[in-house]
Formats: sequence, structure tokens, C-alpha cells
Amino acid sequence: MEDQPQYFCINCGERISSLYKKYSATVLKLTECEYCKKIADKYVEYDITNVVIGLILLDNTAYRHILLNTDFKHYWKLSLILILLEAYSNMTLLNNSNVVQCDSQNQTEPSLKDFDVNVEDLKFYILTINIGISFLCFVATTYLLTRIYYSYLNNNRKKAPSFILILKTITLASSSIFLQLPSVIWDLSVYSYHLHFISLYITLSQLLAYKVISSCPKIWCLLTIFSSVFIKSFINQYLNRVISFGIV
Repeated sequence: MEDQPQYFCINCGERISSLYKKYSATVLKLTECEYCKKIADKYVEYDITNVVIGLILLDNTAYRHILLNTDFKHYWKLSLILILLEAYSNMTLLNNSNVVQCDSQNQTEPSLKDFDVNVEDLKFYILTINIGISFLCFVATTYLLTRIYYSYLNNNRKKAPSFILILKTITLASSSIFLQLPSVIWDLSVYSYHLHFISLYITLSQLLAYKVISSCPKIWCLLTIFSSVFIKSFINQYLNRVISFGIV
């Protein structure tokens, strides 16, 4: 027998049997949560634009709808796009910070720039690999700390979020990287304070999204996300020093 799909009330987070009852092809009735007496998932009949607005406004009900009540099958495609966008933004910032220095210094030692290779493309590939590895370290750290909480502090491993759910959560919460697009496309000026502001917003999104899928207390959520951010930053800086070949 196939397992019945599990749904959750986006208001209180309790499990419900279904999101709606369908009476005909055009008539359906949304389920009322028996715990909080509210509509279990109002986003069922909303346009995707309303859901996106809720995500931007850091509405936990929008995150519950996407993460707990939908399939969200294409999270891996979104994660690849976010990694590529972050790599391109970092490369643009790197080029902006080095342009003056490159103009004022004369090259005296041979480097990859002396050979017939596309150095800019190589920079992008290296940054993409570094950011991809750092992202996986972020997800792995979050998953590890989550397992520690549910195994030793909560003593209920069965309720621990799966690795795939955590990957979906971090990917969705990191979608704010798209805020870098206006600077990259129209202005072509990416400054460090842009990235710092967006990074802060992404961290808040990740904290909220992680709280949505887990029953961890707030202090443990803070510890988990900030530890993951630190690990990601450390790994990224380390890889930029080691896997740079003198061009990044």
C-alpha cells in the first residue's frame, strides 16, 4: 500500500489529512485546520506571484506551502542557477576590485595570462566549483547539527527533516541571490556592500525557512544557521586560496 501524502497547516504547522475537498472539476473547498481553526493552506488557490511575494516578505506561511505542501521537484535546477549567479557576481566584484591594481602594475613573471587561454572563463569555472563545494558544506553542516539535536536532545530521530528537505529549504531560502541581477545586468557595478546586504537578507531567510521545517528551539536554529554560514565562508575562502592557480 502506498503511503498517503502528508500535508501541514501553514499557520500552526500541524499535520492535516488533505488540503482541500474536490466536489467537481470547478468546485473545491479548502480544508480548515482542526487545531487553529484557520484555512489550512490558502495558497492552494493563489497565483504563484502571491507565493513569491510572501517569500520576499519572509512570510513563514509561504515557506510552509512550498516546502511542506508541494513537490518542489526542480530544487536542484534552482540550486545550480543560484551557484552560477553567485559565482558570476563574485567574479564581477573581483574584477572591479582588481582593475586599478592591474593597470598600475607591470607583469614581470610568467602566468596563465601569457598563454592562449581564456583566463576570465577559467576564473568563472574555479569560482563556480568553490561556491558549489561551499554550498554543499553549508547543507551538510545544517543536516549534521539537525541530526545531533533530534538524536541527543530531542530523542526523536524519526521526526528529523531529511537531507533532501534541508537541501530544498536552503535552496529556496537562498533565492534572494537573484537580487544581484539588477546590478549585474543593468549597472554592471557589483560592490561589496551589495553582497553584504544580500547575504544578511539570505541568512534571515535561511533562519526562517529552517525554523519552518524543524521543531528546534530558536537558540538551536540560530546556532545551526550561523555555524553553517561560518563553515561555508571558511571553506570558500580556503578554496579560493588553494584552488586559484594565481588567477582568482
